[in-house]
Amino acid sequence: MSECLLELRNIVKEFPGVKALNNVNFKLRKGEIHALMGENGAGKSTFIKIITGVHQPNEGEIYVKGEKVVFNDPKEAISHNISAIYQHATNYPNLTITENVFMENEIIHKITRKINWKKMHEKTRSLLQNLGSNLDPTREISSLSVAEQQIVEIAKALSRNAEVIIMDEPTAALTHRESEQLYHIAENLRDEGVGIIFISHRFEDMFRLADTVTVLRDGNYIVNWPIEEVTHDKLIQAMVGREIKQLYPEKYNEIEEEILRVENISKKGFFKEVSFQLNKGEILGLTGLVGAGRTEVCQSIFGINPIDEGAIYIHGKKTEISSPIKAIKFGIHYLPEDRQDQSLIMSWDIYKNITLSSLKDFSKYGLIDEKQELEISKSLSEKLEVKTPSVFYTADSLSGGNQQKVSIAKLLTHDVDILIFDEPTKGVDVGAKSSIYNIIVELADQGYGIILISSEMTEILGLSDRIIVMKEGRLTKEFTREEATQELILEAAMSE
Repeated sequence: MSECLLELRNIVKEFPGVKALNNVNFKLRKGEIHALMGENGAGKSTFIKIITGVHQPNEGEIYVKGEKVVFNDPKEAISHNISAIYQHATNYPNLTITENVFMENEIIHKITRKINWKKMHEKTRSLLQNLGSNLDPTREISSLSVAEQQIVEIAKALSRNAEVIIMDEPTAALTHRESEQLYHIAENLRDEGVGIIFISHRFEDMFRLADTVTVLRDGNYIVNWPIEEVTHDKLIQAMVGREIKQLYPEKYNEIEEEILRVENISKKGFFKEVSFQLNKGEILGLTGLVGAGRTEVCQSIFGINPIDEGAIYIHGKKTEISSPIKAIKFGIHYLPEDRQDQSLIMSWDIYKNITLSSLKDFSKYGLIDEKQELEISKSLSEKLEVKTPSVFYTADSLSGGNQQKVSIAKLLTHDVDILIFDEPTKGVDVGAKSSIYNIIVELADQGYGIILISSEMTEILGLSDRIIVMKEGRLTKEFTREEATQELILEAAMSE
């Protein structure tokens, strides 16, 4: 059996009024990729902060290579060769790759006692090449893509001789090709004896990489499986505590008359001559690789970046949409991909977020009717099953899935019949995904026309009545629900 690099025994972590971790056990072996799975709020983040020394447990013990240790701060975890790579890179954007890799770990010349830049550049270049990258060590971090920044973070970990590397949602913002590159890096590190804790909401990441899977739920250790014993259904049941027999709900929506049509719309530098129609009660899937122009098309339809050429028809009538305000007036609303920066004000109460874009509807003579505002907010919050003690709680007190429900509620305060959902389940757990899928299908059943942008193939196939595929700013293919397969969609998204 491989050497145990890291072991946590009976870890308990309590915050005021909350037991975040309750007798959690975990083992990571040399040369193992160990997936840590669980819904938002399961305790994964607290667990990682215990390992990296950010938090100290109230009870329990930590062992590194069989030796009992206590981490009072992150530096002590680093000194035991433990490093973490997060979804949002923690680099210094205005410094070079070398400066980031050797931050607080500089190589000092033995004679001059000055920083040995030559040796640090050489070492950085060597680390990057070992990771399959030819990046110039003197480039500024701000000039790199997200995937490249993650490679720098891995190089930084290796410069400190990391034997345990934690990867927290590393593929969330990556394209398919970038994810594959990261998979190869992780596999090579595993083959060299590094132990990797891999956290992801994406089941495909886990099935692609993991040797072992541990599931947490509500701060409790639930199960540990070798990957060959894991099935999709068993994993969902372990994560949510119940069986979700059908992740995608049965659809009973009736597709009726056309409510939106775009003809040869173009936006210079983003997309060109895109045409499609949307019908009442229909879920229209819009997919393609990251950078294909999907979001840009929908933002133009919503008036964020108005089209340069072409025409938009609402209920058969040609319409000029020059701003989001006009789009809403014409019955269109848009759920952005980034809920925290573009949809919600995180420090505001839930009810204020729900009514934020429709305050004029609750105002008379310049005064807001707070009673009506609260009634609408509570009604929508209950309808969408937002899990919160009160609508007076702030948005940042909610899990990602419940934040997304609040964002959807915000759209429904307006009298609209066309809804655009841009990556509606990005960064939410499987239980929240199931709930959001039910909401989307129910809205279609109520007669809303829905454009669904998604990078998740199963999501597109599971929800859409019709699917259009984009590549490099152009529409390449359209499929009916019956015609579409994962292979055909990928071919349309990647074909020359």
